[in-house]
Formats: sequence, structure tokens, C-alpha cells
Amino acid sequence: MSSTGLYGFALRGVLLRGRTAAFAALPLLVAVAVVAVMALTSVASRYGTVAPFTGNLLTGLVVPIVALVLGIGVFGDERDSRTLPLLRSLVRPRWQVVVTRWAAAWSATVLLCVPAAVACAVLGVSVNLEATRVVAGVALAVLLTAAAYTAVFVLLSLLTRRALLAGLAYVVLWETFLAGLAPALRGLSIGSYGRRVASLAVPQDVPVGTVATLGVGPAAVVLLGITAVALVLSVLRWRRLDVG
Repeated sequence: MSSTGLYGFALRGVLLRGRTAAFAALPLLVAVAVVAVMALTSVASRYGTVAPFTGNLLTGLVVPIVALVLGIGVFGDERDSRTLPLLRSLVRPRWQVVVTRWAAAWSATVLLCVPAAVACAVLGVSVNLEATRVVAGVALAVLLTAAAYTAVFVLLSLLTRRALLAGLAYVVLWETFLAGLAPALRGLSIGSYGRRVASLAVPQDVPVGTVATLGVGPAAVVLLGITAVALVLSVLRWRRLDVG
């Protein structure tokens, strides 16, 4: 099977799951909340809401939760249905399985997050921020954080059968709680780098939350690096995985 065929097959599998539709409601709820804020408040009143919506809700909650569900599912569902041996026996080279399944989870995550991302971008523009900067900040934050999160969660799904619990512990305990308490731990928080990139799209005088100490460019490079390392480790794990 070609890489395109593998990707299409994996993408259909991700998007057609029942739980995918359920978690698609999360970005929609954020979008509805943004619309409500814009409809009910003045420009001055909603100025301070751009950072919480873009940095905390979109980048810090919606993207990681959606990426977690979709990322662990690309191999977790195959394990549950006992089709991993068939998948590995049919595809050569084997690295294509990992890369195409990650690409499917990443694409699906970005697609599901579009309503929330568009709403946050419109919110930023509505308070008279530079449109190009806002759109670039929101788009890059979603694309790069989704890429890193899905790569890490795909790796988790290959390392343990309890990937969902491990992923939730990382997102809820580490990202939300521990990284916010100890600045030294921010370097191990994907969300802190994502919020640094998202800071392009928020007022510069409003705090974005827990952010990495790096600049926007280096933070983007770190997210790409996390994605690449997680994919390499996933390929190595896939080659040695006991699928019996």
C-alpha cells in the first residue's frame, strides 16, 4: 500500500470513530463561548479575554485533549481489535505506518480545532490587534502544538496499554499544575512552548499563562524537535513491539 493510501485509510479510521465526534464538541463549545463574549461585551471589556481563550483554552486545553484522544487511538484501537500483526505484516517499510498514522492524527486534530481557532483569531482581530499577526499566531500555535502532542501520544500508545491515563496525567497534572508552580519544569511542558507561540496573537500587555522562557521562534523549533524525536522513538518502538 502506498503512503497516500495508508494516510487516507488511517485518516478515515480516526475521523469515523464515535468518540471523535464526541470530542469535536469541545472546540465547538469554545467557539460558541467566544461568539457569546463578542456579542455581549464591548471591545474594551473583551480585550483581556483574548489571552485566556487563545493561550489557556485553545492551546492549553482543547488541542492537547483532542490530540490525546486521536493520538492514542491510531494504534490503541488496532491493539484492542488484535489487528496489529496484520498491519505490520502488510506494510513495508514499517516506518511508514508510524508516520502516516501520526499524520492522520495530527490532521484530524487540527481539523477538529478549526472552529475554536477561527473564533480565537476573530476575537483577537475584534480588539484591534494586527490581523496578520493574530492569524499567524493562532495558526502556528495550533499546528505546532498539535504536531508535538500527537507525536508524544502516539509514542505513549506504543509504550503502554494505559496511554489514556498516562496522557491525562501529563496534560492535567504536569501541564496544568506542576509546570505552572515551578518555572524550572516549564522546559518539559509542550503547552508552555505552544503558549509562547500563541503569544503572537494576544495583546502584549496581557499575561498568556505558563510560557517557556524562550522567544517565539526558538519555541517553535522546540515543538518541531519534540515532534521529530517522538516520531523517531515511535518508529524504533514499532519495530520492536510485540504484537502477538
